[in-house]
Amino acid sequence: MLLFIARIGSWGRGAGSESRMTKSHGRKSRARNKGRARGAAFASANAGTLHQHSSGPSAADLQPADPTRWGVDTAPDMRTASALVSACIDRCAPCQQSLADKLLDEEAVVLAVLAGSVYTLHAESEPDAGGLASRATQVFFGLVQQARDYRDPGMLPAAVEMLPRDSRAAILEDALDLWTYYGHVDAGLLRERYPSPAGLSTVTVTVEGSDPAKAGPGVVVDISALGHPAAYSVRTDMTLTGSARVASVALVPESAEAGYEDLRWRCGWEPYIFQGLPSADPAWVLKIDHTSGALLGIVRLLDATLLPERQPWEWRQDVYDRILWRAPVPASTSASAEWLEAARRRDTALLYGPLDAGAAAPADWERLVSVHAHCQFTDRM
Repeated sequence: MLLFIARIGSWGRGAGSESRMTKSHGRKSRARNKGRARGAAFASANAGTLHQHSSGPSAADLQPADPTRWGVDTAPDMRTASALVSACIDRCAPCQQSLADKLLDEEAVVLAVLAGSVYTLHAESEPDAGGLASRATQVFFGLVQQARDYRDPGMLPAAVEMLPRDSRAAILEDALDLWTYYGHVDAGLLRERYPSPAGLSTVTVTVEGSDPAKAGPGVVVDISALGHPAAYSVRTDMTLTGSARVASVALVPESAEAGYEDLRWRCGWEPYIFQGLPSADPAWVLKIDHTSGALLGIVRLLDATLLPERQPWEWRQDVYDRILWRAPVPASTSASAEWLEAARRRDTALLYGPLDAGAAAPADWERLVSVHAHCQFTDRM
């Protein structure tokens, strides 16, 4: 490990004079396109005055949950980093330059957290830092992969501190490209990519088909970042469409944060179609116990957000972007035989809402949204 850190120092010092590695223009092009799609209008700079940008994650979103695991006693000040990411998403060049210079003068842990968190997210879907990355970033990415494997990011600030300014600037530039690409992801997924093995809300997943009696501890998956105050209850019914009756699930808000705005804008559901059925959206999955027929949960797959260019059948079915609803333990919402037969026949179900508690129909039909979700019959959430 010490040898690897030493190498990043020696490689970084030559980064200013050495040629950049062969570049894959696809990633940077996608990053810029994402930034343009998200970009907000901004006024011209007046006498070098910085604008206010808030398109990206906030400073609180970027702060690590446990600063001591990054080798510092208190949470680093991520305000400059937050403003810089937002300026990149908004494509504000004057602010980008001023804020980048300011960030490079701050403590090494700020750049380590900013680059380390987004590259850890990137490592979950890509094997390398990307062809566009500088040599310093390529080596830094190797350290990020080790930190991810061992759930210990403490080595990253020390590695950054060893680098000369031009190598830190190269890492920052490459990290900002990724932040522009991943900036549309919920901030909660980017906040803490190095969760502690203990003390957080986790679930244990074992390999499908293995003997539970002989299985080891399995894979510990942190789901604390997916928590959201919008709470719902569900009920099953059958909905008549233009062609047939389909299995459907109505969502009833159980908290002030739940309702139309949450389903429409946070979840991206579309206005309800009364005479037809929208196209199936494989990103949304209704989990159903294959033995009892009980509903287990409603989730959106992370791969649909990070890897939309891949075919839906290549997405991992057990990695979630968000958990909209999760059944209590034991699951209590069981479906009828007719409902289960319809769901199995189509492998889909219509999810819609919001409905008032105890109401068979919404008070305002125009504020009804839906998604045509995939059904997965399984033995676990």
